[in-house]
Amino acid sequence: MAFAIRAIHHRLPRSLHHSNPLSTSASSHDLRELLRIQRILSDPAATTQPPQTQQRPRAAATADLHQLLHRAAGLSTAEATSLLHRIPNTHRLEHLLQELRGLRLPADEIKNALGSDPDGLLSMEPGEPSRLVELLDELRCRAAIKDQVLSHGVLSAAIATRRRVELLHERGLSRRDALRVISVEPRAILYSLEDVERKVEFLVGRMGFEIGWLVEYPEFLGINLDRSIIPRHNVVEYLASVGGLGDPIEMKHYVRFSRLRFYNLFVKPYPECERIFGGLVRERKDESTEENVRDMKLVVESLH
Repeated sequence: MAFAIRAIHHRLPRSLHHSNPLSTSASSHDLRELLRIQRILSDPAATTQPPQTQQRPRAAATADLHQLLHRAAGLSTAEATSLLHRIPNTHRLEHLLQELRGLRLPADEIKNALGSDPDGLLSMEPGEPSRLVELLDELRCRAAIKDQVLSHGVLSAAIATRRRVELLHERGLSRRDALRVISVEPRAILYSLEDVERKVEFLVGRMGFEIGWLVEYPEFLGINLDRSIIPRHNVVEYLASVGGLGDPIEMKHYVRFSRLRFYNLFVKPYPECERIFGGLVRERKDESTEENVRDMKLVVESLH
């Protein structure tokens, strides 16, 4: 090493090789250059930043994030370390946790969401959790439905809502319309994501309606596909094949006609349709209860 330094020293320009660093005859530029070269020769690491100074800010940021995870979600150091190893975008996580703390959500809810669906939680944009939580708090539906929607916590319901909004958006609805559909028909949150997707596929692919009809008839997503929609559509397809349909079939026939009314209109005049529809339908006294009427009014009012 000493030999290499001497070799470099011998290859210096003559003006620098024999100059006195403190000589007043040398220019200020030469003095600075000479001092720089001498520092390099005497201590090659002098111009290199120690790795500790680069790692210290990252270590401090990680420690801060550990503390935030503990305060917001009650995670232990080991749990926080395991989580951070699986999350590439810790910057987004930090902002999300700060927003969730501002909503004063229980730590258990945040911890459960991070454990069960971290991708769904971290996919939210800034401000989105707050908007979804507010929407869910203000749901206008039967108390029993709202209790089921929020049974695992409002944050879990917010993540489920967002996933359904994104599904409808991918199928052609704007996010604004998709959010409106879910807010009017929160039963869609109770059905699995696969079931909601299956309903959309049936609506567009089999029934021939455009996705935009959900904005006017959001309750389609809250009705059981196998027990209600498919039997009605099977009857409609049969009647269309034998020329038994008069006026065009609309969405209201599928979602807003009671089972008895649909039966009397489309099944009863054609005995062969009873088997297709699933049997005889008898009138029930409680078919139009006051509660059902009130729910329908809420749906209609929300569309205006």
